Amino acid sequence: MTARAAPPEPAMPGNCQITVAGPLSAAASRALGSQFGPVLSINRLDRKTVLDIDGLDQPSIRGLLTLLWDLGHDIVAVDSQTKERLS
Repeated sequence: MTARAAPPEPAMPGNCQITVAGPLSAAASRALGSQFGPVLSINRLDRKTVLDIDGLDQPSIRGLLTLLWDLGHDIVAVDSQTKERLS
């Protein structure tokens, strides 16, 4: 009988930067502002919009991407950095 390795611990929420083509729609701005509030930073750069959000776990990132797709936005890039656990 072999010993089983412990399952990996889920990653801690970290920072996520999502770049969309063009400006953010008013509907997306309202939805993101009400859902993420002060942890959200929106910057417009060269026909792109960069969303910088702190404290997102993997399911939240997936939900955010789905929301943006449902509102008709094209995702250009996603960069997610999780915080390391200190134990």
